[in-house]
Amino acid sequence: RSVASKGYFETVIWSFTDSKLNYLFKENYKEIKIVNPISSDLDVLRNSIFSNLVTHLIKNIDRGFKDISMFEIGPTFSGHKPGEQKIVVGALRSGKISRINWAEKDRLVDVFDAKRDVMQTLIETGLDDKNFHIKSNAPNFYHPGKSGAIYQNSKSDKPIAFFGEIHPNI
Repeated sequence: RSVASKGYFETVIWSFTDSKLNYLFKENYKEIKIVNPISSDLDVLRNSIFSNLVTHLIKNIDRGFKDISMFEIGPTFSGHKPGEQKIVVGALRSGKISRINWAEKDRLVDVFDAKRDVMQTLIETGLDDKNFHIKSNAPNFYHPGKSGAIYQNSKSDKPIAFFGEIHPNI
């Protein structure tokens, strides 16, 4: 509800994806091939929720939608064993902010919009933002200078969220 309240539309996408696209988002995780895939381009379980979100974002842009905000809650896979699956939330936004708003000038979505949405969502889930700690060590599929990782406090070693622009090469 928190993500949807910020203007994002929920998507429901397969948990498997194209291995060529998954490669761009898999980081250090092992690729998990599907023995009997339903099609040749859906041949692995996704290591990141973004592999499918990016595909559907591009399809919507190609169909003429200008300003898109979408999210998914679903599993990602880092190995074959049962404990190597996580349920995550991923969201993408593209286009302009306030394009049809007479009170504000329109502008392109930027990293600060992503950061605001992530921070506000974390606060709405009950986390205390006074202790949040932000570092620049986002996964490699994020733009290196326009992304970050949010930690619950300065002593945490695992991030609770990431934000930023997708790497320009992707």
